[in-house]
Amino acid sequence: MSNSINQGGVNLYYFSIPCDFNIDTLEKIHDLNKGHRKCSVIETYGQITVGELISSGRMTPLLPRVSFESLIEYVKYCEKYNINFSYTLNSSCLGNMEFSQEGVQKIMNFVLSLYDIGVTTFTVALPSIIEIINSLNIDIEIKASAICEINSPDKAIFFRNMGVKRIVVDPDITRKFNVLQNIYNAVDSQVEIIINNVCVKNCAYKMFHYNHEAHCNDDTQTIKNFFFHRCAMQKAFSPRNIIKLNFIRPEDLHYYYESGIKHFKIQGRHITDNDKLIRTIKYYFDEKYDGDLMELITIFTPYNTFQPQVDNKKLEGFVDKIYKNHSFCRDNCDKCGYCMEYAKKSMDIKRVEELNRKSLEFYKNIDKYLKA
Repeated sequence: MSNSINQGGVNLYYFSIPCDFNIDTLEKIHDLNKGHRKCSVIETYGQITVGELISSGRMTPLLPRVSFESLIEYVKYCEKYNINFSYTLNSSCLGNMEFSQEGVQKIMNFVLSLYDIGVTTFTVALPSIIEIINSLNIDIEIKASAICEINSPDKAIFFRNMGVKRIVVDPDITRKFNVLQNIYNAVDSQVEIIINNVCVKNCAYKMFHYNHEAHCNDDTQTIKNFFFHRCAMQKAFSPRNIIKLNFIRPEDLHYYYESGIKHFKIQGRHITDNDKLIRTIKYYFDEKYDGDLMELITIFTPYNTFQPQVDNKKLEGFVDKIYKNHSFCRDNCDKCGYCMEYAKKSMDIKRVEELNRKSLEFYKNIDKYLKA
C-alpha cells in the first residue's frame, strides 16, 4: 500500500497514529480523512501483547490486550478503509535472542506469520532485525523507529542503505530545522517526526529507559516506575523544562513541511479512548488549537496529577525565532532564558512552581528504588 498518495494534486500532511485495535476508531478516521484535503491519516501502528515476541518500545502491560487472532480481524478492516498498519517490532533489546539460530528462526517465522495476514510494514529499531527481515526477500517496507535515534544525515543514510523506506527522527532534533532539512536532502526515504513527544529534551535516561521498556513485559519486576518517576522529577525541576519538551504545536506544522517533513507521528499507544484521539487528530488537521497545550500533546490523558497548564496561543512566535536562526538554540539552558521567557508568558509560574514542589516531594516519598 502506498504511504504517500497525493489526492488531487494537493500537498498533504500524512499522519501515523497509535492503534487502539478498535474498529470504530478506524471508521472515525476514515470519515475524518474524507472531510479533509490537506491532511490524511495513512497509518496506524501497534502490536500484539499476548504470546511471544511482544517486546517493543513501550511497556507491554500498559498497552491494549491484543491477541494474534484479534490482529487478523483488525488488519482486514485497515485494508477496507485504505489505512496502512505498521507492526511495532521496535524493541531496543531482545536479550540477544536474534544471535542464536533458534532465535533467528523464531523471528523469521513470526514476521512471515504477520506477512501472511496482510502486515506489510514493520517499525523496527535494531539493525540486526532489519537484516533478518531483509533476508526473507518478501515485499515488506521497514520504518526505522525513533528509538534508532536518527539525528544526522549520516545516520539517516545508514538506515536508507539498509533498505529502510521511512525514518522517524530522534525527537531531540525536533527544533533543529537545519538538521531536519539536511536529513531530508540526504535521503530518498520518507522522513517522519513525532509531534507530541513528552520526553525531557536530551534526557540522559532515554536509551536506558528504552531498554527497560523492552524487558518490562510481565509482572516479574517489583520496581517498574524507576524511569517514569525520574522523568516526572526532571520535568518538575524547572518550569522551562515543560517548554523544552519536543512538542510541535498544530500552528507550527508548516515549519516542518517547509523543511521537507510531510509525515507526522502521534505517539500514545496506551490511549484506548478513541474520542480523545480523534479530537487530537482534528486539532492537528485544522492547524489551530485554543486551549491547554499539555492536554493536547498528552491526548487529553495527563501523564500525572502534577501536569501544568500551558496556554497554547501564548506560545505563538516561540518556534519562529528558532526556525529563522538555526544557531539560536545551543542547548545551554543555564546561559539562555528564552524558554523561561515563554514559560512565564504561557503559564502561571507561581502555580507551576508549587505543582513542581509537590511533584518532587511526592515522587521522592513513593519511589520504591530510593526506598530499596
